Amino acid sequence: MRSKEYSVRTIRSVETLLLILLIGMSLQGCGLPRSGPMLSEVEKSHGQGNIVLISVTPQLATASREAKHATFPEAFLTAPESDVTHLAPGDGVTISLWERDGLELFVSDMNGMTHLGELTLDSEGAIYLPYVGKIHAQGLTVGQLRDAIERRLQGIIIASDVSVQASPRRGQKVIVQGYLSKPGMYQLDQETRRLSGLLALAAPEQHNPEQLAITVQRHGKSGSVRLADIYRNPAQNIALYPGDVVVVHDIVKYFTVLGAANEQKRIRLSKRNYTVADALGDAKGLNDSLANPKAVFLMRTADTDHFGSKIDIRPTVYQFDFTRPEQMVLAGRFVVREGDEVYISDAPFTQVQKVLSAFSSALGSTRTASAVSQ
Repeated sequence: MRSKEYSVRTIRSVETLLLILLIGMSLQGCGLPRSGPMLSEVEKSHGQGNIVLISVTPQLATASREAKHATFPEAFLTAPESDVTHLAPGDGVTISLWERDGLELFVSDMNGMTHLGELTLDSEGAIYLPYVGKIHAQGLTVGQLRDAIERRLQGIIIASDVSVQASPRRGQKVIVQGYLSKPGMYQLDQETRRLSGLLALAAPEQHNPEQLAITVQRHGKSGSVRLADIYRNPAQNIALYPGDVVVVHDIVKYFTVLGAANEQKRIRLSKRNYTVADALGDAKGLNDSLANPKAVFLMRTADTDHFGSKIDIRPTVYQFDFTRPEQMVLAGRFVVREGDEVYISDAPFTQVQKVLSAFSSALGSTRTASAVSQ
């Protein structure tokens, strides 16, 4: 009987000791598993000057949004359309002529026509005709080139007719590559001399035009604009020039959701002005059994100025208090950047729950051990 009473007293003593130890551990904020700092620890870090803790305001939410869209360089925007009506090096022309009352220098068919075939303007913009020699064709229209040939033939043929037609061969070309159905090299003509015409032929993969960037490279300069902005703003439908390279590529940026969310994961920014509310939606919201709604944070590394110098080396932590409805509205306006971390702290009561769970587990082990010893 005394042994049984001793065992009961022992169990109670162990229970009390475990409870004291576990409560102490929870109050100290250590020893129990958790995914990150509690609200009090974030505030303490701010007080020690390690971070900059800022409560989100409507002004901050508005300032976080992308005020203006990216645009091509001014030189690209103001450049006139490339002249595709005048001949350039690499262009092809098809020439035929009829010789009358001459020396019959050119071999003709039964209809009296001489086919000189397709001639290509060389690097200097010239073509060569038999018995005539070099004719400078660069910068001329097809009609002007015909007149130039007729003038040169006057000293050789008494009377002649000349036909000059532009062939499909074009020396003025642009390259388009990237996320396209039809990448490759395209001739610069009436259809493709502006960006939208080229893209219509090359067919970008348009699952999400907001996250598809169009980069144009020209003479060592480049500019990038989202495909959606080219659709919305005609000014971004720039003229193309020979030698331009157009690259179509995804905008790939990520951030991370940590802490008491229903899903902790790395998430891709799926649109422009992706917000904290979007982030929590993609993470399936706050975990009701763990999260502290007063401690929803967006953590951001130090910003830099235009010269690459750090303005403040301390991370900035923006705090949302979701017990206030207006703060939930601001979460739908505050924009997440690449590399940000959205963190939800555990609620204080979760530590108590963990204490009770650990205590219950330890108590069960103690009682089992006592029963075995009897």
